[in-house]
Amino acid sequence: MIYADVQNGKVSNFIITLMTQTKAKKIRAGFIKKDGSYRTGKFDLKFRTTWKQLDGTMYKRKGKKRTTNPDENILVHDLMKKAPRNIPVSRLLWFSVGKKVYTVNNLIDNNNFRIVMFERVKFNSLKLLLNEDKMKAKWALKFLN
Repeated sequence: MIYADVQNGKVSNFIITLMTQTKAKKIRAGFIKKDGSYRTGKFDLKFRTTWKQLDGTMYKRKGKKRTTNPDENILVHDLMKKAPRNIPVSRLLWFSVGKKVYTVNNLIDNNNFRIVMFERVKFNSLKLLLNEDKMKAKWALKFLN
């Protein structure tokens, strides 16, 4: 198990570096949405100007500037829902690239995050991360402590 402490403003850059340093194109991630529900999915970091939606129609970006802060959100493309998504760094619980799983322990003190890397994780461990009830309990414990 390897961990790294990262300052608050540089977290998204560090996470994007971890996601792109392997030749794997897809990532998996689990995070808490704004409404409090747990969300997992398969994503990639490719910036698309046009893409095919679920109903078969093509969507083209309007050419407007990004409205979210790049230090607080990671812009990814959801491969299941076929649309761009913002993953908030403050609510990111874990992500997986290739065969490595990283967990994000939020805010050690006011300015630092801790990112923990687990090498060669068995599929059973990844299956536990995909379980919604256990991850909600972990998220609640994180705020109680």
